Amino acid sequence: MATPPTSEPQTPAGPPVTRVVETRRVEVTVGPRTLLGLLAGAALVALALLSLGTLISIVLAAVLAFGLDPVVAALVKRGWKRGTASLVVFAGLFASVFALVLVTAGPVWREIVEFVQALPEYWEEISSKPVIEDLLSTANADDHIANLLKDLAAGLPDAASALLGVAGGVFGTVLSLVTLTFLALFLLMERPTITTWLFGFTRPESETRWRPVLEESIRAISSSLIGNVAISIVAATVAGVSAALLGLPFPLVLAVITGLLDLIPQVGATVAAVILVAVALTVGTTEAIIMLVVQLVYQQLENYVVYPIVYRQAVSLSPFTTIAAVLIAGSLLGVVGAILAVPLAAVVKVMLHEATRPRAEQMAALRAEQPEAAAP
Repeated sequence: MATPPTSEPQTPAGPPVTRVVETRRVEVTVGPRTLLGLLAGAALVALALLSLGTLISIVLAAVLAFGLDPVVAALVKRGWKRGTASLVVFAGLFASVFALVLVTAGPVWREIVEFVQALPEYWEEISSKPVIEDLLSTANADDHIANLLKDLAAGLPDAASALLGVAGGVFGTVLSLVTLTFLALFLLMERPTITTWLFGFTRPESETRWRPVLEESIRAISSSLIGNVAISIVAATVAGVSAALLGLPFPLVLAVITGLLDLIPQVGATVAAVILVAVALTVGTTEAIIMLVVQLVYQQLENYVVYPIVYRQAVSLSPFTTIAAVLIAGSLLGVVGAILAVPLAAVVKVMLHEATRPRAEQMAALRAEQPEAAAP
């Protein structure tokens, strides 16, 4: 039986209905304490920008002090006083550096002068090789480089006489180094007191959590700095001995250049190898091939044997992280930043590992509780 159609009730026509929308005003009240905090933060940022050089010096002093802290702590465990141990470690460090400079400064400078004066001749020998000659002929770079080296060699006596004008800047740099040294020494002597004072403003559970992280960060800085210097000494020794055995000119200069460049992680060793092979080409193709093989073998040993032995897994950074840290720190602070990149990256890694540990443990526990999804 069909149901009759139903008609919807019609509303009588009338004037349109006007709806009133109520608007609410939101007031944000900034208290005096918050305002003072914002002003204090802005003042600190402005002060940091104005005194950036001083802050960099403080950071360098802190890195140096933290690098020597485990050595001082080992002496303190043997019954030494903190101040005495710090003075002895600093005295031994600077006595070693002074003796090294005193013994090597004269011969190295003489070899540097002879090396620079002989650069045009070496360049002619290198560019006369068929492969190098073909590469340079395409861009007409042979004449430009040869003229540049001749100008450098010709201007060396003038540069030597100009060293007196540079002496003022060197004197200022020495004063800055002395100030940096005393700052690092005082920080090394008072490091436990400063640490205890800072943790006095935190809760006991925060101190229990973060004090071991601070000690681990200090150990990472010390391991990376001492290890980097030790590896550079090994690289310089290998380069100097191989250069002397192959009959390369100025083996002491090549050793010093290799050691300084090797302080820059990942990148410096490659640049030093290129310089060594280029100088070996001036002696002969066989010597260049032998030097290339020696550098390739040593770099593999350095990456996979020397680094793990020296660092003892204290600074386990990936190659990408290391190169990225070197590039960023080098662009900000130059060569000093490139050298300090690995210690600072190690500290950041330790801090991030502890900061993300609770979240990572929580997610791991959730994954363990949930059954694995069946494969389709």
